[in-house]
Amino acid sequence: MSDPTAVRETRHAVRRLCRGADLGTDTCETAMLLASETVTNAIVHGGPPARLVIRVSAGGIRVEVTDGTARPPVAVPARPDDTNGRGIQLIDTLATRWGVQRHPDGKTVWFEVAPASPTTPPTPTWPPIG
Repeated sequence: MSDPTAVRETRHAVRRLCRGADLGTDTCETAMLLASETVTNAIVHGGPPARLVIRVSAGGIRVEVTDGTARPPVAVPARPDDTNGRGIQLIDTLATRWGVQRHPDGKTVWFEVAPASPTTPPTPTWPPIG
């Protein structure tokens, strides 16, 4: 998952899984944005190997992005005219929950987005990319 096209593929996978679980437009759009940010951070700041796991259920969506760097994500102050540096701030603001799990080979940054009212049964997990 070191190829920038992985970001586009991630958005498509999130959209497809959210729609399949009928999570709603707001939940889907938020999850797509946060997944894009998380995968971009792994590509730009993380090290190989990288892995993406997406789990969708009636309770929402969970995205996990693993990379080979133990450095935790850092929220940096961004000026209004900055073109980057807002990913972690977006995740912190928009995700229902998020965190970082460290492991011997790097870290996993994960987030969850819950819909306003879950209505559908669980759907299959999309396998990792890469």
